[in-house]
Amino acid sequence: MKLSEKTLKIVLSTSLSILIAQFLQLENPLAAGIIAILSVLDTKKESLMTASARILSTIVAFIIATIVFYFMGFTVLAFGVYLFIYVPVAYRFHLEDGIAPCSVLVTHFMIAESTSMYWQVNGLLLMTIGAIMAVGFNLWMPSQKQVLDQKIEEIEEGMRTILHYLSVQLLEKTENEQLNNHIRQVHTLLINAEERALTEYNNQLLNKDNYYIKYVRMRRNQLDIMKKMARDVCNIQLRIDQNARLAQVFEDISLQFHETNTGIELLQNLALLYKEFRQSPLPQTRDEFESRAILFQLLNDIDRFLQLKKEFYLEQNK
Repeated sequence: MKLSEKTLKIVLSTSLSILIAQFLQLENPLAAGIIAILSVLDTKKESLMTASARILSTIVAFIIATIVFYFMGFTVLAFGVYLFIYVPVAYRFHLEDGIAPCSVLVTHFMIAESTSMYWQVNGLLLMTIGAIMAVGFNLWMPSQKQVLDQKIEEIEEGMRTILHYLSVQLLEKTENEQLNNHIRQVHTLLINAEERALTEYNNQLLNKDNYYIKYVRMRRNQLDIMKKMARDVCNIQLRIDQNARLAQVFEDISLQFHETNTGIELLQNLALLYKEFRQSPLPQTRDEFESRAILFQLLNDIDRFLQLKKEFYLEQNK
């Protein structure tokens, strides 16, 4: 959520909460505004869960406070005993978000020196108004889908560039700093995209769709493989025939790299290259043996790289 959006929601929900509390002639109407401020969170899911938890937490807090104040009076010591009991209970039942606002409402009992039904209802209404206003404004949450689609395009363009550099590195020994820079850039894009994908998912109350989360995580797994391939490519010392064949594979994947590409056809082509590698003459020198071993490992990594996309495609199309 943008800062400007959150600021506007806080201002409107707080102001309306106070006005409604004043209209209902509740005591301490400003408390409803404070509760609204605390209840405007980054996603719809967070706001709904927090609002419901705080209302339940208020009931628990009032029950404990009523019992404590009945036996000990409206003293600071009694308030301390209330906290001593209420805080662990709140944490035990995952109601800790309500500790601060509920305890503020409990202090109204101390000021009034009463836990009568009037004050109980007054406090519960203040909590309910503030929480409902915050949830109401938070239900308007702009979709992240357009931004995520743009992020996916940037991620794919970055990964295409990495594949191209891997191809170039196999054909000619070049500095790999640019390759590493592109890997870092894509890594940053993926982290940002995953955060937005999680936000988008948590803003869906019905018909939840986790496509973007799964897609970004699939690409993160692929990038991990790319990092390994980048290290291996740099360790190849000889320029042999198989280098050119594998470089062409990287280039082909780069040209066909897209969100909608299943990877199935590329895997079929890779199977033919496996066969070609196995049938090629045995290496004659130690250096050639080491280079061929790295190339074969790269072939296995490419296979796993493409399998990840194929598995993602099959899972999405069940």
